[in-house]
Amino acid sequence: MLTVNVICVILKFVVPCSDRALPRAVCTSQRMYRFAGVPNEAYLSSNTSTNYVVSRYSFGWSETQPILPNQSVNKDLSPLAALVTSKSQNFSTASLVGDEKIGVLLLNLGGPETLEDVQPFLFNLFADPDIIRLPRLFRFLQKPLAQFISVVRAPKSKEGYASIGGGSPLRRITDAQAEELRKSLWEKNLPAKVYVGMRYWHPFTEEAIEQIKRDGITKLVVLPLYPQFSISTSGSSLRLLESIFREDEYLVNMQHTVIPSWYQREGYITAMANLIEKELQNFDSPEQVMIFFSAHGVPLAYVEEAGDPYKAEMEECVDLIMEELEKRKITNAYTLAYQSRVGPVEWLKPYTDETIIKLGQKGVKSLLAVPISFVSEHIETLEEIDVEYKELALKSGIEKWGRVPALGCEATFISDLADAVIESLPYVGAMAVSNLEARQVSLLHL
Repeated sequence: MLTVNVICVILKFVVPCSDRALPRAVCTSQRMYRFAGVPNEAYLSSNTSTNYVVSRYSFGWSETQPILPNQSVNKDLSPLAALVTSKSQNFSTASLVGDEKIGVLLLNLGGPETLEDVQPFLFNLFADPDIIRLPRLFRFLQKPLAQFISVVRAPKSKEGYASIGGGSPLRRITDAQAEELRKSLWEKNLPAKVYVGMRYWHPFTEEAIEQIKRDGITKLVVLPLYPQFSISTSGSSLRLLESIFREDEYLVNMQHTVIPSWYQREGYITAMANLIEKELQNFDSPEQVMIFFSAHGVPLAYVEEAGDPYKAEMEECVDLIMEELEKRKITNAYTLAYQSRVGPVEWLKPYTDETIIKLGQKGVKSLLAVPISFVSEHIETLEEIDVEYKELALKSGIEKWGRVPALGCEATFISDLADAVIESLPYVGAMAVSNLEARQVSLLHL
């Protein structure tokens, strides 16, 4: 049995995240995956976001070679760009639905709803090999290690959740978003059911999938509630789905598609600009306020070594929001920083806490925090930003502090998500054949 000292040595090198951090994991493999003749790695290596359309991750991946050249990818994907850019489509929802039963699966992280849930939630988080990657020799320690970490971290984590009401509001908010999305879809003549699947707490993704099967859904749109794509947020959830689909005959044959990211969509950008414009009015001199975008961080290696597009998408997202604000004659100074770093490894810079201190030293007196990678309130907005960073800002000489709320059920945002679902429907049927072929390939290699 490993001693506590040995476990701590392992943790120093393999645990780059905290329970407060969203799961961000290094993808060390350079495997190439293709869906319907399109190489998925192209989505990770290109910064041309109009190519990030239906599926970075196709359920039923097949390992293939050779990989098609980029020009083939662009040719194959060009008709699909409207999913991200929110351009109008000339089709009738009735013609796309027919007798099909349409489902939408919202993916999110999950969070403990009570203080008693904190330790088992942490266990689920750290038992994920995408969160703690052990060397092959030590993989049998995955669950014992997760148990050890969750027990050690639970007391401190409980303090954080106690300070925001005794649990995470994420499930309640996500359920409300699902209901509002369902209503919006029906108003747009798409009678669909909307499901919620959480990665690390109830309702688990597996629970949502079982309900989808019971309801007899025949076409499924998978929509991660992360505006920007990361191989370890949306990617982690999609990898789980891939494993579930691969083993289930019903799911293998069910037509489905994925909307991998949607930070470029006009409705999302407009909704974010609306919230920022509204909060600026709470300051005595709105034009003098520094707009401070704070995004969840990832270790630098995820971007530089694993090809994670998260940083590029985040920077483009901020630029698009500021362009929208400039159209409204709002030309405030702004900056982007990354929060929630932990562990000995280097994370994306600049860091939120260090940036706040520097802004205070430079004489910034009014700061408006914008949580840019979150669409729901949870511990990172309610405790880390609202308490820790606000306190740091005031100590650093910043006199006026404000914070833009997460989007939640904001009407423009929900309506745009509904449009994204509708726009994805022409491509839902494309994956089923690929899934069957992938499964046949897998069987051939058994």
